[in-house]
Amino acid sequence: MMSSVRNEEHVMKQTVLVQHSSGLRQLLARVCRSNFLRDDSGVTAIEYGLIAALIAVVIIGAVQIVGQDLNGVFTTIGNEL
Repeated sequence: MMSSVRNEEHVMKQTVLVQHSSGLRQLLARVCRSNFLRDDSGVTAIEYGLIAALIAVVIIGAVQIVGQDLNGVFTTIGNEL
């Protein structure tokens, strides 16, 4: 009696897993058929973001280089006064 209950529970768990994986396959198929994978409208925004990041890196580098020279100039001016 106990064995048949365990078998029924096992069969029910397998049925639920099969139904769940079937639902996932249907969802994946629907996403593949949609325009989601072919949509490239966000590509331009990503490119602009990368360009802005590159410009920021260049500005930070320039400020560090010029900042050291500018510090020397102000130190010289302060000493002369």
